[in-house]
Amino acid sequence: MTALRAVPVSGPEGVAARLQVDLEPLVARMAAAYQREIPEYAAFSPEQMVAKVQPVSRRLVQVFLDGLVSGRALSKEELGGFEDSGRLRLDMGVPLESVLHAYRIAGREAWTAVCAAVQPGEEGLLAELGASWLDIVDRTSSALAQAYLAESHDRLRDLDARRRELVEALLTATSPGEVASVSLRFSTLLAPAYVPVLLAGPGVAAGIDALLAASAPGTLGGHRGERVLLLVPHRLDAPAVRPGVLVAWGRPAACGTALLDEVRSVEQLLVTAQAEGWSVGAFGPDDLLVEQLLLGNERVADALRRRVGDVLAARDPGAVIVGTLRAYLANGSIPQTAREEHVHANTVGYRLGRVKELTGLDPRVPRDSALLVLGLGLSAGGA
Repeated sequence: MTALRAVPVSGPEGVAARLQVDLEPLVARMAAAYQREIPEYAAFSPEQMVAKVQPVSRRLVQVFLDGLVSGRALSKEELGGFEDSGRLRLDMGVPLESVLHAYRIAGREAWTAVCAAVQPGEEGLLAELGASWLDIVDRTSSALAQAYLAESHDRLRDLDARRRELVEALLTATSPGEVASVSLRFSTLLAPAYVPVLLAGPGVAAGIDALLAASAPGTLGGHRGERVLLLVPHRLDAPAVRPGVLVAWGRPAACGTALLDEVRSVEQLLVTAQAEGWSVGAFGPDDLLVEQLLLGNERVADALRRRVGDVLAARDPGAVIVGTLRAYLANGSIPQTAREEHVHANTVGYRLGRVKELTGLDPRVPRDSALLVLGLGLSAGGA
């Protein structure tokens, strides 16, 4: 004689039993709502929905029902299944925001089904059922999101490392054969020549993906400390000025030692621009020519640094005289400098006279003013 299993007709177990009967239609309704309300899910084929989306929704409802019957909490193994689904959604290219949107839809659709399964006289169960369902949704969605983010960060670290290795390998290649080896090693089609573009500024390093996305096809990129180096595979116009970003770029250079030399020149150009007080702007190989020429001779640069920068720093610790001197050297006019510095013209004349006394260089004499321009640039952190 076959024993018949009693089906609970009341209480949480009874609600769970009724929902179990409706499980597959509920999962189908959830999937339909995802595709109706979320563009990324709307793009999935029916096969993808059945194989990769509906199983997660089914598991979500099932662990809720099992908990109602057994009274136990979610196990580590059950949470691990939702962590796997987070990594799967990343593989499928679904943004985390859309994944969590699907969770909100699942919560809504399932709760509608729960309310429908509650019979007259059982309304007192709704508070308990709601608390249990919210706990399940919260814990599983948190596990999914944490796994999604952890996997995403791991992949970004791997991607950043690969980018850095590719750029470094390309810059250290010394022959066409080594360049070809780099191409094979990284499975990347390399251009014959690249224009190096170096960017510095707050948030630049973290925004490398956006920089690459906005660059020409085939652009390579990697971090150089807190800076980003882009290798653009053709001649480019002056890069657009970006808010809060300082950009330096060079000339096209063939892969190998020529490219490394050009990158070093661009790095020096960026340092020169910073030494001149620039924190925003774009500078190319034909900019700051005199400053670049001076920075190429360390002995001359050191002598000028001592004569101008060190002397003014020692005798003008508040940089009042230096501020006036910079303004004057930029516009060449005492009245204009007075307006910019909010002082009397006589004060400007006095401060320029102090510069001559301290350094032996008269800002009003063209040859001396050129040396002062360079000396100030060096003292601001150049060579």
